[in-house]
Amino acid sequence: MDLPTILKAASNLLLIAVGIPGNLIVLLVFGHISCVERKLLPADSIVFMLTFVHLLIIFNRGIPQTLFSLNYRGFYNSSTCKFLIFIYRTTRAMSMSMTFLLSAYQSILIAPATSRFSCLKPKLPTLILPSFVFLWLLDGATCIHSILYTSQIRNNTAPKFTLNLSFCLVEYPDEASYIGTGTMDVFRDLFFVFFMVVTSAYILFVLYRHRQQVKGIRSSKQNQNTPEMQAAKIVVTFVTLFVVFFGVDNMTWVYTLTARKVPVDLNNVRVFFSSLYASVSPIVVIASNKKVKSKLQCTKTVKIPQSKTTTVCTV
Repeated sequence: MDLPTILKAASNLLLIAVGIPGNLIVLLVFGHISCVERKLLPADSIVFMLTFVHLLIIFNRGIPQTLFSLNYRGFYNSSTCKFLIFIYRTTRAMSMSMTFLLSAYQSILIAPATSRFSCLKPKLPTLILPSFVFLWLLDGATCIHSILYTSQIRNNTAPKFTLNLSFCLVEYPDEASYIGTGTMDVFRDLFFVFFMVVTSAYILFVLYRHRQQVKGIRSSKQNQNTPEMQAAKIVVTFVTLFVVFFGVDNMTWVYTLTARKVPVDLNNVRVFFSSLYASVSPIVVIASNKKVKSKLQCTKTVKIPQSKTTTVCTV
């Protein structure tokens, strides 16, 4: 294999090696919490769904992309391509939707009592499940064209309005459908990104105002370690990661809509950055979520007869 192929395979393997264990750990921890406590808080439910979506992204795009870069061509028929691309695009859209939902939920949760959003706080737990169903249906409906236009790689020359995704092709029948579906995807992404940035900015504003109010009560050192400041750092981290990774993804997608001939490697770069968020986000959850951290740490020390003190882990 040449150097570009080796680098491509290595980068995809790295995403799999980090993303699959990381997302599985988060899913197992929240599953354990759900079994022990018989419920999950709304925010934990959103993070659980986000993690599940990210695991599907890696399975449906990262693994096939890696196998193809290693010259494996075993199962890439048209039906498999339709399934993989549809699930990938739906879960990619769901990743964006869940990140927005988490940001919107937190912004309503910390809104002051005088805010117009405060009336929604009692209703939040009952709105989470309907929101999941609605977003799955919405994102699935906007990605239905993947089933219609996706096919396997063929030896003959691909038509003009075709996206070469390495192991599969997305063939649009004409320029109108090519530009139309691409524009719809871009506007859908921009809609969620815009409101996610707005809600995240509102969270930072509320936390900053609260910090200013309590500044005279606490010492400067304590102010830096308050829970609200930690929450602000987590929000900034998620928003920054999302905007950077999906920003590159969408800029590349816009370029593919305007360029006459799109190199295959450019689509590979786009896929890499769109999958990078799915691999990195569980690291942020593990590092910042107190429940996940506590379940992954040894928290109890017990004495066993006729032996020394033994440390027992909760998970």
